[in-house]
Amino acid sequence: RTSMSMIPTQTNAYLLEDASKHTFRKAQVSIPQLRPHDVVLNIECCSVCHTDFYCPVGKAPGHEFVGNVVAIGNGVEKFKVGQRVGGGWQYSSCQDCDACNDGRQNICGTKENFRSAPAGGFADYVVWDSRFLYHIPESMSSNVAAPLFCAGITVFAPLANHNILPGSRIGILGIGGLGHLGIKFAKAWGCHVVALSSSAGKEEEARRFGADEFVVTKDETQLKSVRPLDMIINTVSASLHYETYINLLAPRGKFVVIGISSEPIKINGGLLIGQEKSIVGSLVGSPVMMQRMLDFADMHNIVPQLELYPMDVDGCHTAFERIDKNLARYRIVLQNPSFKSD
Repeated sequence: RTSMSMIPTQTNAYLLEDASKHTFRKAQVSIPQLRPHDVVLNIECCSVCHTDFYCPVGKAPGHEFVGNVVAIGNGVEKFKVGQRVGGGWQYSSCQDCDACNDGRQNICGTKENFRSAPAGGFADYVVWDSRFLYHIPESMSSNVAAPLFCAGITVFAPLANHNILPGSRIGILGIGGLGHLGIKFAKAWGCHVVALSSSAGKEEEARRFGADEFVVTKDETQLKSVRPLDMIINTVSASLHYETYINLLAPRGKFVVIGISSEPIKINGGLLIGQEKSIVGSLVGSPVMMQRMLDFADMHNIVPQLELYPMDVDGCHTAFERIDKNLARYRIVLQNPSFKSD
């Protein structure tokens, strides 16, 4: 256990100042007294996700972070001071509902995400519920691990939850921060991967990531040539003509929504009923699944394509700007210059 005198009482953090201009300011944030299951981490790096844009002004975003344990609450059994661990979107759950008791804490009705934490990963230190922190494989670098805590689990979970078998035909719609990892995970899973993108210029990269086929979604001839897909994982946030993609599914195929559009999903129910197709949502993964995902990524050497910037006011701004303009290729990681490696 850690002496209370060794626990920092404040942390430097990078707070969102102006959401429209993507500006940040450096400020001191108080570190609360530890609850039994809490852990204090000294942040080494934090990846940037589009979901960080939903962070309230005046708070520090960041929910794909890696750091070293510097203090633990008196109920923590999973970690020791000095260990390297990481965390993602989920901050806590009730631990007492049917979903939690069934090991599906990610769909707990009263779960909390990173916005409920004193500070997200854009900070020198974070306080997090240890039940939502994870051991990182020793051979995996921190920069590689960070994006897996949200982007990685988000594309891994549909494969694991829906009993996708090796040889299944999987469409990955959108080749961005999520989609490029979706291709890598699906290929490692043993699937035949079809990359679906509106950008013809991404074909070479998509095939390098592991895609077996590349289809330009603006080209009707190419779309009509696609053999039926067992699953489409939709990573894009743009509005879609959903009937087009439902028609690409095999009987009992699933269209999995992980990208959120501002427009409602409109579909003729008959397209779903006739061959028992379905549209389903997917939200990160349970703690058990998160650890399995990390081990799977390590086993198959799944590495996101990264851009690295310092964790400071300018670095945070640059990251948000590049993501907002779809310029990031494909995941941005902020490296904390104040990280204490010893």
